[in-house]
Amino acid sequence: MKTMSGTCVPMITPMTESEDVDFDSLERLTEYLTGCGCSALYPCGTTGEVVNLTLDERRRIVRTVVDAARGRIPVFAQVGGLPTRDSIQLAMDAWHAGADGIGILTPTYYPLDDREMLDYYIRVAGSVPKDFPVYIYGIPGMAVNRLSPSLVEKIADACENIIGIKYSVSDILTLMSFKRIRNNCFRVLVSPAQMLLPVLAIGVDGIVSGNCNVFSEDINEMFRLFKEKETAKCRALQERLSLIAEAMADKEAAKCKALLCRKGVIKSDAMRGPQRKLNEAEKNELFSFVDEIIVG
Repeated sequence: MKTMSGTCVPMITPMTESEDVDFDSLERLTEYLTGCGCSALYPCGTTGEVVNLTLDERRRIVRTVVDAARGRIPVFAQVGGLPTRDSIQLAMDAWHAGADGIGILTPTYYPLDDREMLDYYIRVAGSVPKDFPVYIYGIPGMAVNRLSPSLVEKIADACENIIGIKYSVSDILTLMSFKRIRNNCFRVLVSPAQMLLPVLAIGVDGIVSGNCNVFSEDINEMFRLFKEKETAKCRALQERLSLIAEAMADKEAAKCKALLCRKGVIKSDAMRGPQRKLNEAEKNELFSFVDEIIVG
């Protein structure tokens, strides 16, 4: 059973200027990220503008990434955030497409109680084989529903193929509670790059951050330095990652697209409405900052 660890990329979804998914650029992006030493690809996540995609687009995006990756890097498709039956269908589609696993975002918009959340995960995780790895995905700041450690433990007890969680919060105590599930065998992934070094110290397995689309080499380096116990270098790199994350925080997907477009990886930095791409002043400010922090 494959897992997510290290630098996992919640891929942006390239768009044409007419706001259609640019599948040619998506193939190039997959090739680019595969060559950057990333550990896994995670299409159709928050950075991928998932709430603005149709079900058919999500299916085709996953198939495109799986085919372009050609088994060189694991692909975990994000299939949740939807009514249960739609998430089930996307989960089954991802399995049939050859994905290595899935992430399941909590349902969005409507607040759910623990019983509803438990039923959702049991039904979606149960729609794929028991040896097909599944991650819970929580981002309460955007998707409303919060996952307590006690609820996650109940979900894990009920679904043997749920092997971990990606949780987008900056609460180390909650992350430590997740780590204790299944006798410390539950895998935990985080999002904010500002806290990468602190969470590595508590045994977190990896990061799924939009910044990985552009700055994966720096994030890879943090894992290497931490493993080699280069404490002073880790602290210096964490400061650099924090500055990058702060600069990328607002309109992260649009900023990733602008930088990837400048690199020639994708053809256009277009976003799908209601989101917008950066204007020229915003691009110039971003490019100046990146050039200064990367080169300077």
